[in-house]
Amino acid sequence: MPVSYSRRIKISFCTVAMEITEDVKKSVESIMSIAEEIGYPYELIVSTHEIVNFRSENIEFINTKFSTYGAGKQLAFLKSTGDILIIFNPHIKYGPEISDIIHNFLKKQEKKVLISDIMIIPRDLIHRSGGWRNLREYEDIDLLARIIQIGSLIAFPSYHYDSIEYRNKGKRTAIERIRDFRDAIIGANYDFRDINILHIEPHYISYVAFIISKFSGLKPFKHSYKKNRTNNKIIVMESIVESLVLKDYENYYIPESIPKLLISRDEINYMEKRSKLWRNINKSIAGIIQENDE
Repeated sequence: MPVSYSRRIKISFCTVAMEITEDVKKSVESIMSIAEEIGYPYELIVSTHEIVNFRSENIEFINTKFSTYGAGKQLAFLKSTGDILIIFNPHIKYGPEISDIIHNFLKKQEKKVLISDIMIIPRDLIHRSGGWRNLREYEDIDLLARIIQIGSLIAFPSYHYDSIEYRNKGKRTAIERIRDFRDAIIGANYDFRDINILHIEPHYISYVAFIISKFSGLKPFKHSYKKNRTNNKIIVMESIVESLVLKDYENYYIPESIPKLLISRDEINYMEKRSKLWRNINKSIAGIIQENDE
């Protein structure tokens, strides 16, 4: 039988794992099972700080020096050869249902991004948008804002999206927190009003990070949307909620249950103040999100 065009598509599963822990090993094993289930040619690329003595036809661990998650993802992208990149969280063990989502989305052969527990991005969109930049936080928001300017985003229902969450909330030094939040400010293109409303970090961290961000060699991407009267975080959030409200995902896969997106009270308050779309479709949004401050 002749091989169809879709069967020649190659998938590159990519992630950044600073350390290779047992969780990372389980995540990689689950992704390999999913890749085998889908049936497309694939490769699995892990950017890491550790030297991994492992040889496999389908898996490559990259130990080239990088300092941020954004740089690690860009490194994996440059090493990859797939037509489609699937970015996954190396600390999550994925279930088989992800296979159906990926398979059905790829059958459409559309130039769109799908965001769920994983993120599916056609290689062409990454190339045209310039790829990931050297950011410790919000590197995906920075990329997605550029992709949305040239393409579309489909959101699949999930309790949370790694791509829009602030990653480093654990125990860190003040310098590390300032450095990380500086990158978040650049990635999201936050202004002074944004950091005051959101309370991601205490003011003594936020204000210093904001000042330092103004002197960074890496400048925020400014979307042409609404003549830049909004920021990248809002642009991505609006694209997600609009897609969920319209149920775009039903064109690809109808889940048995629909999880609500868990959002903190601070973030809900922030979107109500800063997003006109959020205010306009507030009743519809109430059906797709759930307040969560845990």
